[in-house]
Amino acid sequence: MAGQVRRCAYVLCSKPLPAGARSDKQFCDRTCKAAHRRWRRHQAEAFAIGLAFVWGEKPEQVVRCPVCGHRFALGHGHRADKLYDRDSCRQAAFRARRRAEGVREAVTRDNAPVPSTGR
Repeated sequence: MAGQVRRCAYVLCSKPLPAGARSDKQFCDRTCKAAHRRWRRHQAEAFAIGLAFVWGEKPEQVVRCPVCGHRFALGHGHRADKLYDRDSCRQAAFRARRRAEGVREAVTRDNAPVPSTGR
């Protein structure tokens, strides 16, 4: 591969990789690697939603996450009764509910509140 310039694999970047980079290096840095992973996930979900539409599945099987607003197809990589598209959205909704209830203590296994340490 002498003379050829290898480029970053992220679709929106394509910067040249350093000349002395390992042969299996694909991305110019960690941000491009993370952005590429998010882009691939979005493409997979969009494809699943498109298949759900083509296969004539009911519109209620394509739902929108109440936290982040992303659309996802139920039953395509997700449970049929899933409410949030990611675990981080589920955790954010839990924390928002706790804030709304005014609960500031941590909860232990036996459901005995433990006072917070200063947040």
